[in-house]
Amino acid sequence: MTQSTAPQKVAILGGGMGALSTALQMTSLPDWQKHFDITVYQLGWRLGGKCASSRGADERIEEHGIHGFMGSYFNALPMMSEVYEELGRKPGMPLATFEEAFIPSDFTMSWEYRDGGLIPWPARLPPNDIPPTDGSYYQGVPTAIAAIIEETLKTLESTADLPGFIEGGIQRIMSRAKASLEVPLSEGPDHPLVGELTTIRSLVAGAARLVDTLAPKLADKQTDLRRALITLDFYATVIIGALTDNVQVKGYDDLDRENWSDWLTRHGIAPETLASPVPLSTVNICYQSPDGDTSRAAVMGAGCYLDWTLRGAAYMGSLIWSFAAGTGETVVAPVYEVLKRRGVKFEFFHKVENLVLSHDKTSVQEIEFTVQATLKHPERGYQPLIDVKGLPSWPRRPLYDQLNEGEYLRLLDVDLESYWCGWPTAEFPYLKEKKVLSKGEGFDQIVFAISVGAIPYLCKELVDHSPAWKGMVDNLPALTTQAMQIWLSKDMYEMGWAEPLIGNELAISGTYFCPPNGNGNFPGLLKWESWPADNQPRAIWYFCGLMADYEPPPPFTDTDYPRRAAERVKAQSIQYLQTTIGTMLPKATVRAANGLGDPMGLDFSLLVDTQNPNAQGVQRFDSQFWRANIDPTERYVSSPPGSVDYRLEAWGSGYSNLVLAGDWIYTGLNVGSFEGAAMSGKLASHALTAYPPLKDIIGYPTVPRPQISADRPHTPPPSFETEIPAIRLVG
Repeated sequence: MTQSTAPQKVAILGGGMGALSTALQMTSLPDWQKHFDITVYQLGWRLGGKCASSRGADERIEEHGIHGFMGSYFNALPMMSEVYEELGRKPGMPLATFEEAFIPSDFTMSWEYRDGGLIPWPARLPPNDIPPTDGSYYQGVPTAIAAIIEETLKTLESTADLPGFIEGGIQRIMSRAKASLEVPLSEGPDHPLVGELTTIRSLVAGAARLVDTLAPKLADKQTDLRRALITLDFYATVIIGALTDNVQVKGYDDLDRENWSDWLTRHGIAPETLASPVPLSTVNICYQSPDGDTSRAAVMGAGCYLDWTLRGAAYMGSLIWSFAAGTGETVVAPVYEVLKRRGVKFEFFHKVENLVLSHDKTSVQEIEFTVQATLKHPERGYQPLIDVKGLPSWPRRPLYDQLNEGEYLRLLDVDLESYWCGWPTAEFPYLKEKKVLSKGEGFDQIVFAISVGAIPYLCKELVDHSPAWKGMVDNLPALTTQAMQIWLSKDMYEMGWAEPLIGNELAISGTYFCPPNGNGNFPGLLKWESWPADNQPRAIWYFCGLMADYEPPPPFTDTDYPRRAAERVKAQSIQYLQTTIGTMLPKATVRAANGLGDPMGLDFSLLVDTQNPNAQGVQRFDSQFWRANIDPTERYVSSPPGSVDYRLEAWGSGYSNLVLAGDWIYTGLNVGSFEGAAMSGKLASHALTAYPPLKDIIGYPTVPRPQISADRPHTPPPSFETEIPAIRLVG
């Protein structure tokens, strides 16, 4: 093997956050252009993958779902901080800095089923002084446990509703628990923290019985006390389980063959705690219902569950960092602009169709594309962004004026992101001819960063040839999701929201009625939209969740399938609003309007409709936004028990010139998320360049993966003979 003297051609397939993160990392190397010629190939007209958003009617922001960063995104938050610093927007420009683009919030609203219905469970976690721009403070399990204890002590200090003897007892024990952290966690089940937290659980159990006895006297305080005790029991169980199973030494992966609820039960969680919304938050926001069916109990590998839960408690600054504008404006466009400035090339309208193996099956020989549209001025490249109130944004459809086929695409309103779009048509035979890139000419290395849901269609030869690829496809569920956005003429308080919010707090929940059990109000986004002066919304509510998927999708020749799926989401959305809104927004109901009618169903006259202002009742929903995320590239990858064994490493494709990226590969986090995608990009870059070093990928396991079997060994990280920046050799 010899090192190539010309820059290696790297083809990054896909434009989601795994792909963009890979490009960011590779181009952070000094003199990277001496070593690489990087091109990102993306179907359609916009980037972002599942995080893509665009501007629709009234320049409103339209998303794939609800997006935001957890404060525990130790790789993603610093990455975006660096992007904004390099972007260098002038002061006074919209979203000029990281601090303007990402807004901290410490509030969440959960919903508990009790006394025959859902009741609100508001929660505020104490902020801390840890900056979100450097995730290196997170050192795994010790950091998370220390954070949980510190947050518990701060919460006790600010709580006036706990009886003194209970609060004092808990504080004394938690203070001893904090001191015991000086003992290395490698002591595992013998760690003194296990004994302290076992005492806490005994106190919690006794206090819970006392609460039930004194309930009539405690009145409203009984609810607050009960919830505090449930939360304590949950985190005590999590920590005791982590220590008993010695994840500090053994890692999380061995736990992943066990279901999350079985693991919590094995470690002694109280049945009342397990039935509460506290442990459900992780499985809900990570979409863990089998086959996307929320009528079935969620399943999730216990290791993934524990890792996500512990990380979530070790947040930087605040629990949540929401986006000041749409995901496309806050995240995707800034990353794109930085990469363009650095010299990364982008080929839009390139739909990957097939990867072809070499004759000896050791590498990828060809990439086959459909070129969906051609440019009138190819020398300029496609310019994808539009300006909306000073923000670079993504349009709802391509900018047709730049395309030779633009008028035809406009006339047919072709959705080039859909695998069922029926394009190209017979009128454009030259588009039906596949574009082929060959190894050694069109590319030297490939980063496959397209969602795992597309692999059965794009990588058939690889799946047929490799048991590892077949195992991954067969064991990593790729689920359909659905989203709805509604714009309302009254604000949340006028509609009956009961919990006052403070400062930047947002009404965000992940445990409401199913199937779209996640919802949130984002009124701060309205200023970036353009509504008529006499027809302005005052609230914008997002809903997102799974959509049951029991049958395989139809052939791509069934071009009516997207319409049917969208109609299904529309019907479910209307039914959802007609049956659930009264619990959350009681003054937004039909009965609230005139004292008559349905006490649960939405008063649809509250929907802001600029398309048909005279529409009545449910007809007004026609003007709102909904989508079915059915395409192979936008399905959500869940983490059921045992599935982590089948996730391939970035460097573990088994083919010499193929590296993998995306939140579906093995990252150690192994949960579908922006953080997982950001980690995957770092891992893909490491596989190609040795940069960043694995120790700098926050949260990547230091414990070797357990092997599945002798014939299915996991691939260890590559070893590089030269110091960083080492450049991978081309065979």
